Amino acid sequence: MSNRSRFGAAAQDERVGLFALDHFSGPLHEQVRGLILSRIERGDWPAGAPIPPEVQLASTFGVSIGTVRKALDQLARDRILVRERGRGTFVKHGGSWRTGPGLRLCGADGVPVDLDIRLIGTDYAVATAGEFSALRMLRPASIVPRALKLRREWRHGGSLIGLETITVDAARFPNLPFEIDPAAEVLFPVYAEKYHAAVDRTVWTMKPLACDDASARQLAGNRDVTVMRLVRMAFDAKDMPLEIAEQVIAFDGDLAVRASQ
Repeated sequence: MSNRSRFGAAAQDERVGLFALDHFSGPLHEQVRGLILSRIERGDWPAGAPIPPEVQLASTFGVSIGTVRKALDQLARDRILVRERGRGTFVKHGGSWRTGPGLRLCGADGVPVDLDIRLIGTDYAVATAGEFSALRMLRPASIVPRALKLRREWRHGGSLIGLETITVDAARFPNLPFEIDPAAEVLFPVYAEKYHAAVDRTVWTMKPLACDDASARQLAGNRDVTVMRLVRMAFDAKDMPLEIAEQVIAFDGDLAVRASQ
């Protein structure tokens, strides 16, 4: 039976992030989990908001209450929802879970800038010792750990302002290049919806690059800019690393990095 026929009519036009329900597979409660997560991500239920009762969700998605309950239980284990006896189920407060980037590239006025992000390369390679350690790749001795690297360019106003490399454990995220929207600022919704790996927290480090660094020269050209290297580590609720994202960005007087809300 197809995914679509297993859901009620009210759910047939639902979309899970960037993917139609037809393309979202897995156990029924995992599909419902993805639909609920999608609505949280797009702001239907913001932090602190109550989730509709199980009966209402079951009617909306055309599934049993038991299926909805399993989905909510999993979201609670992922620390995305909080279940309070006698009160209901709520979206978790604070920044302990979010699918946004954590830091945003903004103009001098603090407003996030529009980015034109393009995928320019996809590479599979044997993981380096540093990648193996940072991503905690656990493999039998007979299996060679491989890293997947997604290389992207960031443009703003027609100018190249950033180079990004996202590195993940290729075994943990099979077929990832075919699942993503290459222009999305972060891949967190894909990790959550397609691989059931919700981002719980991000850790950033940053430092300026020397003017003779190859990436700095490529971005700066003849412009008077400061080139910074930013590295973002994303972790799930069990504190397992999901990705390493390295961004090299050229800042002029009109660009700044600010924490997202």
